[in-house]
Amino acid sequence: GLTNGSGRYISAAPGAEAKYRSASSASSLFSPSSTLFSSSRLRYGMSDVMPSGRSRLLEDFRNNRYPNLQLREIAGHIMEFSQDQHGSRFIQLKLERATPAERQLVFNEILQAAYQLMVDVFGNYVIQKFFEFGSLEQKLALAERIRGHVLSLALQMYGCRVIQKALEFIPSDQQNEMVRELDGHVLKCVKDQNGNHVVQKCIECVQPQSLQFIIDAFKGQVFALSTHPYGCRVIQRILEHCLPDQTLPILEELHQHTEQLVQDQYGNYVIQHVLEHGRPEDKSKIVAEIRGNVLVLSQHKFASNVVEKCVTHASRTERAVLIDEVCTMNDGPHSALYTMMKDQYANYVVQKMIDVAEPAQRKIVMHKIRPHIATLRKYTYGKHILAKLEKYYMKNGVDLGPICGPPNGII
Repeated sequence: GLTNGSGRYISAAPGAEAKYRSASSASSLFSPSSTLFSSSRLRYGMSDVMPSGRSRLLEDFRNNRYPNLQLREIAGHIMEFSQDQHGSRFIQLKLERATPAERQLVFNEILQAAYQLMVDVFGNYVIQKFFEFGSLEQKLALAERIRGHVLSLALQMYGCRVIQKALEFIPSDQQNEMVRELDGHVLKCVKDQNGNHVVQKCIECVQPQSLQFIIDAFKGQVFALSTHPYGCRVIQRILEHCLPDQTLPILEELHQHTEQLVQDQYGNYVIQHVLEHGRPEDKSKIVAEIRGNVLVLSQHKFASNVVEKCVTHASRTERAVLIDEVCTMNDGPHSALYTMMKDQYANYVVQKMIDVAEPAQRKIVMHKIRPHIATLRKYTYGKHILAKLEKYYMKNGVDLGPICGPPNGII
């Protein structure tokens, strides 16, 4: 655990509200002459430690004894309140509307022990509020307290939130300085449950020229990271925010592994991302990999999502080629289309094809499906297609007879 100057033990365990958090040093504000609390009649002074380990002030506040408590009235107790669930919430709410003088009063008490609050389950929110609502001087002073600790904070459950908030609200010079501390530790952060969020935030908020070290760290690692639960998110952020000459080497590595990536539980999202947001030439390269494999990939849990995106985001010509492939190809005695209609994943690809096909091609698809109406009724996944078919023919004034047979399924 961490201790502050007075040797208090601070627990940063999730949800922990340490019973042993004792009071800060006694404050002159709560002398017996204080108008707010006449503590002379009380068994405890406001800064005395109660059996719970809290000061009387915090204990009374938690018991709703002070419905209109103000920030200046907890002077001398800011650290203690910040590390308490209810005290922290009180400070956070007050800071949003506080006067500059009130904010400064709070800030003066937290600055020296800022790191301790950054890694605290409740304290981290107080620091975040200063990055959001504090003055430029206050933000820069806190950034100074972070200096030298960016990596340890990025990997810590609560510290990582502070770093993310800081990156959103500090000037670019300070951003660049903060980000530089992660150089040499990029992959460690990307693969970490806390650190990956910091790397994503860097990519979203910091000028891409300052992030070349992230791109360099990914060289030769793009496949491994794309198939990683956190890495796949970071790759997508790079594709969204980085410069063309930074994304180019990333895309090159992705294209080398398209076939494996589309079938991976995480990699498929990266390929879908390129299909939705990428350049036409990158989309075409992916479509080219899918061509000739539509039937097989459409029946795959993860790859089927990619095939759907191909059908949706390909050029008109490419789309027509993909749809034609399943109409003309056979799978044993039946058409590929028939196999796909019955399949738990591929039926969604067929539905998408019906949605996006040009009218002439849609007509071909529908005529291919039509002979199988009776069979489709028997399959859970065929029913989706039946509904589409019925809608299509009703719109086009063709009567298909009783598509939805009697409830017992006997025609």
